[in-house]
Amino acid sequence: MPVFATLTAMGIEDVDQISRFRVTERGDHDELKVCFERPAGSCLPASLKFRFPRSQNPEVRIALQQAVDELGQLLDRRNTDPRAAILHNLEQFERVMEAKMAELRGRLAQLPA
Repeated sequence: MPVFATLTAMGIEDVDQISRFRVTERGDHDELKVCFERPAGSCLPASLKFRFPRSQNPEVRIALQQAVDELGQLLDRRNTDPRAAILHNLEQFERVMEAKMAELRGRLAQLPA
């Protein structure tokens, strides 16, 4: 299996157990959540969250993009059916859009009338 340098640097060693991931905008940072498929009774976490502050520091943005690229490569390699991959991408995009719309509605509700 190829080495995923960014994921390894983040402390993720069991890349073969990664099932999905998502990036969410949270206030002043982006949050990367990596979910795993663990065997029953495992004491390892089912997911890990990583925070990347939104700053002018290009290294932070590059690290997040590299992690997302490695996760995408890893999961795309497993999904050989292009139809299933497209459906998965659509579902993921819908979740991101729903989260963003909920965030915007919340911000709108906080504004004075």
